[in-house]
Amino acid sequence: HDTAAAAASTHRGGACTMTRPRAMLAGDDPSADPLLSCLSAIRAPPRELETAPRTADGSRLLCKRFCRADGGSCERPDCPDAHVPIAQRQTCWTFDRYGVCAREEARRADPKAPRCWFPHPVPPPAAHHIALQVEVGMSDRVVSRCRELLGPDAVVGAARADLSRNGDALVLVTAGGRGVASAARILAANSHLAARIKRAYVTGDERNRCTEGERNERRGHSGTKGGGVLFADASVVGDDADALDDALRAKLASLVDAAVGGENEKEKDSSFGRGDSSSGPARVRVRCFPPRLRDVVVEALRTRDDDRGEAAGSLITSPRNWETRARVDDATHALDVVAVRGRATVSAWSLIDDGPDSLRSSLMDAGEAARKAMTDAGAVCRAFHKIEEATARAGVSIDPTWRCVDVGAAPGGWTQWLSARLDVARGGVVFAVDPAELGDFVVDGLPPNVTHLKMRAGEDAVRTVLDAYHPNPYPVDLLACDANVSPTEATGIVSSFVPALRRGATLVLTFKDAAKGYAEWRRQMESATETLTAAGFETPRIFHLFSNRSREKTVVAKFAGRESGRERARGTAGCPAREAPRAEASSRMASRNADGARLLLARSLAVFATMPGEFAEAHIKARGFAPPPNGSVRLMRGRLLKILSDEVIAESSWHAS
Repeated sequence: HDTAAAAASTHRGGACTMTRPRAMLAGDDPSADPLLSCLSAIRAPPRELETAPRTADGSRLLCKRFCRADGGSCERPDCPDAHVPIAQRQTCWTFDRYGVCAREEARRADPKAPRCWFPHPVPPPAAHHIALQVEVGMSDRVVSRCRELLGPDAVVGAARADLSRNGDALVLVTAGGRGVASAARILAANSHLAARIKRAYVTGDERNRCTEGERNERRGHSGTKGGGVLFADASVVGDDADALDDALRAKLASLVDAAVGGENEKEKDSSFGRGDSSSGPARVRVRCFPPRLRDVVVEALRTRDDDRGEAAGSLITSPRNWETRARVDDATHALDVVAVRGRATVSAWSLIDDGPDSLRSSLMDAGEAARKAMTDAGAVCRAFHKIEEATARAGVSIDPTWRCVDVGAAPGGWTQWLSARLDVARGGVVFAVDPAELGDFVVDGLPPNVTHLKMRAGEDAVRTVLDAYHPNPYPVDLLACDANVSPTEATGIVSSFVPALRRGATLVLTFKDAAKGYAEWRRQMESATETLTAAGFETPRIFHLFSNRSREKTVVAKFAGRESGRERARGTAGCPAREAPRAEASSRMASRNADGARLLLARSLAVFATMPGEFAEAHIKARGFAPPPNGSVRLMRGRLLKILSDEVIAESSWHAS
């Protein structure tokens, strides 16, 4: 990540706070996916846009006095710079990238704050049908999982609620040809994804592009009318936040009326009231993104209620077809108002059908049910859900007869999950390898199918497992390692247990950022993957799970056999076509090692450049040398660097001899 601009920067008069690297997308390159660049870490605009803003075609510099006057005039009659309206200036860099402008955020806190100098172009309506509100730090994993479940083109955009580091983001998903209800059910069926979704909104209904059967499915999967999306409109736009708010105030009530009445008589929803006493008015629950819109929406709907009261007082009949409700359980319909990059989508859908296949179940109830299930699981730690999700993503089914080894077991999350799925009567056991205690098991006692080896992973642990199943030379069916070590150390632990693995055994391993820096962690993960492949594992699958931390990934692989790694090595010998990829891989490894060495050297020099003189003097004396008399701080550092260099050269010569 680019950490050079670690401090807060100012964007056209508004404060932009930097986000942590955890907000980066998979691949850590925002330019790789322009649709999702808003999910990356907040950056300051390019300096030239701040110091030398230009017109839209880039031909002339803008007059800052004219821009600062907010449409006023420049006092210089011979000003050489351009005096053009806002529409003819370059677009706002921050709004174009993140969908949010720093000056607009400042104006919400202080209405007297100056407006943004640059235009906020409203993009054309996108074909999205579901919007998922999630934490920014979790958004990259939500995007990846949605693409896995619904297809590579399922995610069509994203937006931020604000420019804060720990704010929320919106992931825009298209249902494709399957219909909104079907897509919502697919997402809700994945419990770990559903648990991370704060709220799911409807933003489209595909009404004009579906068959009659699909339309009936959306109106009610159990045959009940009103079970699907009734209305969706994306015509409310505004050049800035204030203009969008004004447009919503002007149009929202009429859009709700259109949703209540349907587009024509054939598509009216019988669950909406028509003013008669039998059905009564529709009770609408309003949901908004970003949250600031709620005050605007409530104001618009209350104004509509006041207009109805005035109409009734003047003896003008105006049937009341809907009313708002604060609680979902009191509502018959949901009204979703979602604003993204200057365009608000207003959608209405029914809450009457609450069956397992209904929109309400998929969009409202699934997340709460998933979070409750995770809480009720009684996990001793977060790692419990990590191995649960990893095995589900990889399609690994735990056989009750398996013999498992859990390395780095404490406090016992993985051991707890594994032991609950093994039958001790049929030989299923877990060897928990860790010198520390296993959390809650200390009080409740170990399950009968768990053996705690209070030792570090190594030859002793491997020998203990092998001796327990002598004469079976390959007793282990699953090897799990969640030790808090770097990827290089983790693969070393796995390699020590390879002699005990049967062919086809499963490996579940975490790559944690215990290395020195993000770049080194990435380098070690690549190297560790190659090491696992050479040791006989099939191509490992690497997941960034919802249960992982921001800099932690989980690997799942099958053990193909001890011969496979050696066969790969022998198969390339003497064959140019096979040796070329191997040579290329070696070249990449050497390049990464060189990059790592240069990075380490740069860090060491940085330490010397900032070391206080008294520290350098203490190191010199500790090595038995006299510090330079009356030496400056620079001389102290130089003397220490010379001493350390001589030590390294002497040690290298000794090894060479």
